[in-house]
Amino acid sequence: MRARYSAYSSKDIDFVIESTFPASRSGSDFEAMRSWAEQAAWEGLEVVATSKGQEEDSSGEVEFIARYRLNGVAHQHHEKSEFVKKDGIWFFKDGTVVYSGPSEKPAPVVNPVKTGRNDPCPCGSSKKFKKCCGA
Repeated sequence: MRARYSAYSSKDIDFVIESTFPASRSGSDFEAMRSWAEQAAWEGLEVVATSKGQEEDSSGEVEFIARYRLNGVAHQHHEKSEFVKKDGIWFFKDGTVVYSGPSEKPAPVVNPVKTGRNDPCPCGSSKKFKKCCGA
């Protein structure tokens, strides 16, 4: 998992493709992955949990959170991934996204100017607010 995160952060999508289990590659949009890797400023990887995946295992699971910035906005990608080992090499098989999006709630939009009941309606109708949008 750490190698795949490093591949994303260094924009090495060829490694991401090579480390994806061959039977799972057909459903993957590698150009979208490449675009994501190139646009994001990668900030860190947190491994939340692991199951199996040791030397003697043939499969394993990793739950992780990858943090990045996109257009200056902090994001996180939280996923549970399945890995399989074939001929001694670990491959990403499939993943379930737990959450992917901004890691901070956007600030609410607040109208700093309060329209009074007798003020002209801000919609431009030339009616009073109370007779138009404030009704």
